[in-house]
Amino acid sequence: MIFGFEEEKFKKSFGIIFGVLLVTGFVPILNLVRIVPLFKEVALGAAVVAVFTSITDTKTAVKFALATGMLAAVAFNIVYIPGQIIMGGAIGAASGGETAMGSGAGMALLSGLGALTNLFGLLLFSPIGYTIGGVLGSVLNQ
Repeated sequence: MIFGFEEEKFKKSFGIIFGVLLVTGFVPILNLVRIVPLFKEVALGAAVVAVFTSITDTKTAVKFALATGMLAAVAFNIVYIPGQIIMGGAIGAASGGETAMGSGAGMALLSGLGALTNLFGLLLFSPIGYTIGGVLGSVLNQ
């Protein structure tokens, strides 16, 4: 049991959310999803509750969506922020190494600062989105 939920369902839900966040985070064309940041979390929260559980109790569904979603979001940011810094440095170095800020290190710094803005979304939007998604998932299970 993880947070009071079946381990297998929890792990599958975490994996699905983490995978979707990786794809939408690192595939440039899919970054357009960030235009509506809550939509992604709402959809993921509702999907994991409706697909992987039979939870009809709203509070339990919200707890499940929040636990799996927020853990996956934190894990994603642990991968994403350093990844953006590395990619920014590589792009800066590949583009001649000189930018307005100096070398490829300047590009890495800018990319890292941009990636850090994800933390604001993580703290502000993600909990709201996963809460709404958990509610919708419990409604879908009824």
